[in-house]
Amino acid sequence: MEDHPGFATDLLFDRYQGEVRDHGQFWAVRTPSAPDYYFGNYLLLPSPPNDRDKGWLEASFDHWIGQDPRIRHRTFQWPLAEGQNSRVAGFVASGYQYMECVVLALEPSRWQAPAQTTFAPARPFTTADWDDWLALEMAEREPAHPAEHYLTYLQARRNLYQGMIADGLGQWWGIWQGDELLASCGLFFTATQGRFQLVRTHRDWRNRGLCRQLLSQVSRQGLTQVERLIIVADEHYHAQRIYRSLGFVPVARIGSLCRWQS
Repeated sequence: MEDHPGFATDLLFDRYQGEVRDHGQFWAVRTPSAPDYYFGNYLLLPSPPNDRDKGWLEASFDHWIGQDPRIRHRTFQWPLAEGQNSRVAGFVASGYQYMECVVLALEPSRWQAPAQTTFAPARPFTTADWDDWLALEMAEREPAHPAEHYLTYLQARRNLYQGMIADGLGQWWGIWQGDELLASCGLFFTATQGRFQLVRTHRDWRNRGLCRQLLSQVSRQGLTQVERLIIVADEHYHAQRIYRSLGFVPVARIGSLCRWQS
């Protein structure tokens, strides 16, 4: 998994805040401080599962992760090779959400500067800015996730990111208009790669070039530190066109299954 750009950069966060254990048939990733984080408490599989694997995978998850009574979900992730499909109809029929994500990479030779805008340049967060971030993220919450659980998840993520920033592993960036946070994202680093986190634009300010401006400025900074930047997005996420316009190209894919209790 260390060679897979999506999982190699995921593990930066997983190892910082939790534990990662190799059990041969899978890796168990646990984040005891954030039980509501579905993709921080999961089994990482070396290849796509099929419906015949459902029983032993669920039992393995329950044994290695789900014994914590606060865990109210099951999540599995795996790499997908080019042209490879997952055969998980049985999982989906029993209530799992299946998702495919694309891993996109940006290298210095591909970076494209966007057109200039009238917005203020992106700047690093200060401690006082995180309340604005929390409000923005809560406003963008998907209805499927209960507000109370999502708030707990976001507070844990904020603690994680602030700790990593304090330890010199990255930074959080935002663009403001007056006192209003319009867009933000994080960028954190392994020895050779940077990984973007939670790229977000306020819904009232979309389609004005903000996301492109933010990512371009932060990418330019990041590429002075490492040779490649990584972003992971849902296969059907509309912002992919923005990422690609800046020079990001697909380099890998990820499949996942998640089932949670509301």
